[in-house]
Amino acid sequence: MFLLLEKGYSQVETSDNSTDKADEKSANLTSPNKDFEKRTKIKPIAESENDVEIRFYVYNLLTRTSQLKILSLKDGNWKGTLYNELNHPIRRIRKFKLKSKNGFEELYKSLLQNNLTKLPSQDELKQRMRKVTVTEGWEVEHKFSVTDGQSYTVEYKISGNSRIFAFYNPKPYAEFYSDVQELKDYVKIKSLFETELKKK
Repeated sequence: MFLLLEKGYSQVETSDNSTDKADEKSANLTSPNKDFEKRTKIKPIAESENDVEIRFYVYNLLTRTSQLKILSLKDGNWKGTLYNELNHPIRRIRKFKLKSKNGFEELYKSLLQNNLTKLPSQDELKQRMRKVTVTEGWEVEHKFSVTDGQSYTVEYKISGNSRIFAFYNPKPYAEFYSDVQELKDYVKIKSLFETELKKK
């Protein structure tokens, strides 16, 4: 549903893993996926024993179910895992192995290139998500809101550093607020997880 309003007025690279203000704001490691962690019996991201672990959660509000894709590296070996939750006729979670179309290491590099370790949560971008035009001397702000019932969470641990950030509906927001690079990065990260990781 769209709403448009107008109103007047294999070597682990860690060089991209620097801490800045955006990192600090999103460094809260309280996962919105705690219940799912319990159901799948996986540890919180900060307690991961992998050298690299990146989790991509998709939460469906309508069905109240989650899907989780994990990219992990331990002792030089990459692995992809999918947890797919269903709630009809009963709630259950199935686990699958994943393969990467262009290789796990290439996927990891692409995620870093799209600022995975530097992105804030989308709510932190609200002050910059503004579209203003001037009509006959009046400043008009165009506001945009969209929902498709899905939200996304990225949780990662890389070289001992852990972060969690969340976003939603990245593509339409990135198109409307085209000057906000972080929204474009969300789109790319979402696309990489959706297209590069497939069930074996």
